Amino acid sequence: MSRIPVSLDPWQPRARHLEFEGGLRPEDLPRLSADALPGHPLRVHAQFRLERGPLNEMRLSGTITGELWLTCQRCLQPMAWAFRLQPDAVLQSSEGMPAGVGEDDDRVELEADGLLRPAVWVEEEILLAWPLVPRHEDCEPAAGPEFEAGERGDNPFAVLEQLKKSGPGGDSS
Repeated sequence: MSRIPVSLDPWQPRARHLEFEGGLRPEDLPRLSADALPGHPLRVHAQFRLERGPLNEMRLSGTITGELWLTCQRCLQPMAWAFRLQPDAVLQSSEGMPAGVGEDDDRVELEADGLLRPAVWVEEEILLAWPLVPRHEDCEPAAGPEFEAGERGDNPFAVLEQLKKSGPGGDSS
């Protein structure tokens, strides 16, 4: 098992069949760090490997686990989002996809220099899994403004009904 490198040439034979594992620091994941709640830890651990697939394509697969603190969109309190992702994708070089690879296969585009940047890939996988509306399993909505009866004025639909009745062609009785 090898530590996660900053960059890696997936076409080198020595990179194949090796398993890379390690924790990523918040500095390695700038987009996640910017969206995480300040003062709370960002923990990400990745384990992945590069292997040739049945169509002679290079595949990148592994497990990404961690915890990221977000704001619950229901109660507006901090919440820990624990994730466990198991991506499996085909590496796409600048020459395109290998023949026979399906359209529904996940793809990882390599950088312009042909290298894979594992931290960038891990960050993108987490961003893709990010909950659309983060919220606790069971929480109450944040308290909204309280209104007393009659404080809001007349019901707007009742006002419209009165206008409809008193307007031209309406029943004004």
